Amino acid sequence: MTDEISYARVKSDVESAQSYSQRKQDKHEQEMAMLAKAFAKTKDVHKVLDAPCGVGRASIWLAQQGKQVTGIDLGEAALALAAELAQKAGVNAQFESQDIFALTYADKAFDATLCFRLLHHFESEALQARLIAEICRVSDRYVVMSRISPSSFTSLRRRLRRVLSGKAIKQYPVSAAQLDAEFAKHGFTPLGKVARSELLHSLQLHVYMRK
Repeated sequence: MTDEISYARVKSDVESAQSYSQRKQDKHEQEMAMLAKAFAKTKDVHKVLDAPCGVGRASIWLAQQGKQVTGIDLGEAALALAAELAQKAGVNAQFESQDIFALTYADKAFDATLCFRLLHHFESEALQARLIAEICRVSDRYVVMSRISPSSFTSLRRRLRRVLSGKAIKQYPVSAAQLDAEFAKHGFTPLGKVARSELLHSLQLHVYMRK
């Protein structure tokens, strides 16, 4: 386990960004449906930070819902492709290069922040805590964050595979209790969660509201 930040997954080159954008349509639609259920638990959200935005899948969806969206990432190619795809989709969204661990935005700058498919890349609890702290700092009222459930069939299979083959785990699960406790340190309380299936699917979305 290391507390050093790895930027290995940043989509800085065109090939990586293009590859990342080619997600299967059914999986994309399922994930956007999860976002819809999560944001349905919020009220009067207008200004949203999508951190990180990758190639803009969630940013575009949020803009289509009428939100004022700022998508951030460190991958130059990913940001360029996100802007291109947003233009093709006919929506307005702002894309900026930002380090999610050191955001330049003011405290409570956004009504809500979406942090989708990032937390599980960090094995270190210290880095997980730093990420959550920075996301909470810039969020006025809500945070929507995904996690990988440790009790899902997929997570159990990955752990068994590591034991039997020694193959490294690339997605690190976090329990709901761990996540709740970390958000509580910053004055946020659980508002609800969205999961396709508690046991079969590992990806879950949690919605937090500032007290």
